[in-house]
Amino acid sequence: MGFLSILCFLSFACSNKSEINSPEVSGQLYFHFHTNIDNTEVPGLDSIVNSSTGRKISLSFTKMYISNIKLVKLDGSLYSVSDKVLLKTFWNELYLIGNVPAGNYKSVQFTVGFDSITSAKTPISTDTVFNHPEMWFWNTAQPQGYVFLNVQGEIDTTKNSNGLINQMMPFSYRIGTSVNAAFVSLPDENFTVSPNQTQYVHMIINYMKLFDGVDLSKASNLSVQSISDNSNTAAKQIAVNMSNMFSYEF
Repeated sequence: MGFLSILCFLSFACSNKSEINSPEVSGQLYFHFHTNIDNTEVPGLDSIVNSSTGRKISLSFTKMYISNIKLVKLDGSLYSVSDKVLLKTFWNELYLIGNVPAGNYKSVQFTVGFDSITSAKTPISTDTVFNHPEMWFWNTAQPQGYVFLNVQGEIDTTKNSNGLINQMMPFSYRIGTSVNAAFVSLPDENFTVSPNQTQYVHMIINYMKLFDGVDLSKASNLSVQSISDNSNTAAKQIAVNMSNMFSYEF
């Protein structure tokens, strides 16, 4: 083998080795959620807030599962964040998604809830994400499955949104089962993940959206508690509304 051939061979081998061993350039990504009633950020649990139509509402408890997180690249292709599940609580706004490929993105997608495989997962006692009895339908996680959204509070149920504070009625929604998982796909809003830098995606969760199309004058529409309840009309409407709760914060 001649000198040039040896040099070319070594150059090719070193080039291949570099390509194989070089890690993908990445940056750290966080989701930052704000809890809102329409355009007003909720200052705290049990705080009474007026919706854009003047309807009074307060939240006393909010938790939801977010999974199947995907980042949408500029060309429309998707980067999936493997095995990342968030348990969104009222007081915690900031959630680490992880190290993701550096580059330009135009949106995010995720699911409120789980697929059927994840829904069948039995948590161990040290599991900080799944081992939450308030997010189960019974006293064990299985075989009943998980509650995807647990939200409680009080709301003015009058037709004209002009009820007094002492006339507000309690509501409690425990939405789950695989058919009620809600797919969320936000509109385009470009963001960049820079190498070795931290990027935040700021989103609003508007809980007032849950009541779109729900007849608040019916007491039965104010409570969804069991798996059987999750097949009723109100539960299905709330599950649809869960997809529309999210927007980017500008």
